[in-house]
Amino acid sequence: MSNQPVALVVDDDSNIIAAFEQFFKKEQCILTTATNIDDALQLFRERRVDLLITDIKLEGKSGVTLFIEARASNPDLRVIVITGYPDLITESEIKLFGADFFFLKPLDLDELRSAVRECLKNRQS
Repeated sequence: MSNQPVALVVDDDSNIIAAFEQFFKKEQCILTTATNIDDALQLFRERRVDLLITDIKLEGKSGVTLFIEARASNPDLRVIVITGYPDLITESEIKLFGADFFFLKPLDLDELRSAVRECLKNRQS
């Protein structure tokens, strides 16, 4: 098994998933993806995940629900929340739930890269 950190991106927009696949080609990280919460939670049961990047607005449930459930089994999980709907929740609210970073779409790739690297440093174990 690889010692590289593992990131899980959850978004129901295939274009966003494809953009993250391109983005992570330059990072020393294994990327896995899901388009819904049920598939994402199944991935958490199957493998170690070091970083969760999730959209807030997902079919059926909120991305907040996802990361709260995922953190219940992995308290060290780092979380980046993204949204195209800034009226749904604020950065201060999302951080109260325990997210490490919060970004609005369209994403600033330099800021995102910095956040990903911050979340994954010292995670290669």
